Amino acid sequence: MNKIITFLFVILILNVSLINCQYGTPTFKIDNSPTLQLVKQYNQSQIYSLSSSGYEKPIIVANLTGTHYEMGFAAGYLMAQEAYENYNVMVGAVLPKTWEKDAFEKFLDWQWNDYLSKQITQNYLDEIQGYSDGAQASGFTQLGKTIERGVVISSFPGDPTENIEYLLRNELLGGFSDYLIRINRLDVLAKVKEIISNQEEEEEEEEEDTVRSSKGLQCSHFSTWGDKTINGDMFNGRNLDWLNGSGISNNKLITFYHPIGQYSHAAIGFAGLIGAIVGISSKGIFVAESDNDSVKVTFDGFAWSMRLRYIMENAANIEEAVSLWESTNNTMGMCHSLASATEAATAEHPAFALETMKGYTAFFSDNDPNEHYIYTDPKTGEQTQMGYPLDNAVYRTNHGYDETIRQNEWEPAIPNGDSWTRYMLFYNTFSYYTASNTTISELQAINITSILGNKHSIQDIYSSPAPFYDCTNAWMGYNIISSTFHFASNKMFVAFEEGFGQQRICAACGTYVEVDLSPFFGPF
Repeated sequence: MNKIITFLFVILILNVSLINCQYGTPTFKIDNSPTLQLVKQYNQSQIYSLSSSGYEKPIIVANLTGTHYEMGFAAGYLMAQEAYENYNVMVGAVLPKTWEKDAFEKFLDWQWNDYLSKQITQNYLDEIQGYSDGAQASGFTQLGKTIERGVVISSFPGDPTENIEYLLRNELLGGFSDYLIRINRLDVLAKVKEIISNQEEEEEEEEEDTVRSSKGLQCSHFSTWGDKTINGDMFNGRNLDWLNGSGISNNKLITFYHPIGQYSHAAIGFAGLIGAIVGISSKGIFVAESDNDSVKVTFDGFAWSMRLRYIMENAANIEEAVSLWESTNNTMGMCHSLASATEAATAEHPAFALETMKGYTAFFSDNDPNEHYIYTDPKTGEQTQMGYPLDNAVYRTNHGYDETIRQNEWEPAIPNGDSWTRYMLFYNTFSYYTASNTTISELQAINITSILGNKHSIQDIYSSPAPFYDCTNAWMGYNIISSTFHFASNKMFVAFEEGFGQQRICAACGTYVEVDLSPFFGPF
């Protein structure tokens, strides 16, 4: 029988002036004893079900071993139906309302063929081919270009729908036109031009500014270690706020990859998405991402979700992780985490927050003086400290602190804005634990992760921390994955959104399922 414990804390939060105020943290549950059961197998690879009373349908656990082609083949043979289902719900969620599916898919194919596929390493191209071949071998003939298109959709930062419309109208119509001519789809080209023309007319009539919303822009991640944590262990966390209630969570997935000659690694996500939204390797390399839209954009780079897998399977330590990052190319503006749990006590800087855009990356270690940013209001001249670096912790939401990054942000952060409010939740929570002599263990690390997850309608732009402690409207929250990692104890704790409509519970208010890493990575 699963043992699930429900937690409802009261935590004292310190604001920047160290004035005390109190909020109750969200209610979440921890399932420390889920049931792992073998479902099916193909050659060296297996599919398990991870059952928890926090979820109606078991989480799929894929354990894939072999060359990249062999891992892809096994995944396609064992999970093609689930991948195809998830692709269709993703398309339904991100398809611009005036678009037709055929035109949209041609757009995705163009982005893949002319851009993203060019810098993805050959082993991942082999894996994608294997996925297609495996699906065919299983008798599933509908997969088509599902996997490639899924990589493209997941590569868009923030709200994919608005980013697609923005790219077409403002930058890429010429290239897309050439592509459609090249593949002899003039019918689609005519439709695309009609769609864009109609959109522009509607915006002129409504006198709308070209402003992208904050929908899906509330991701976050952190690493902490040293004197802040039990035994000095490293803890990591990541929230994904994206496409809530779309149906993608019907096929929740944790994948363990064991590529021959490279390091095993785990990726948390959904069937059909072969990259890493968040993950950790058998060497303790943690990776994560959050959006930070910049005006310098390209898809002529390494798709970020595949790039994170590339780092996990090739880096043995933080130095190698950083070197691999620097040897590959950025696409769009984002923030990332790179951390090495095994070097918490030995490396000068075992974790970094990365701020990126096309052609540029800024690295921030813990207590980095470059993070100590003072904002000056352009109208009043009033100054506000916005950056609060700490020892033995790095954390990011959806804005940057590097000067070059800030100058190129699509919508720079301001005091009391949503991203800064969430950044301060990190700072205040870490500061509270330090002031109260509370050592961060698994419970506190999960609590930090849970607090940062979006729990209300994304239309609410928060200038107060209060909504992050309230699960009353958890069915509206955009948080769909919330995960915490304690590599030193062979554990990760994973929560997904669950249910539909008003019965839905966002991940950060739901059940964190303990996953034992040792059966997949072995003893450390």
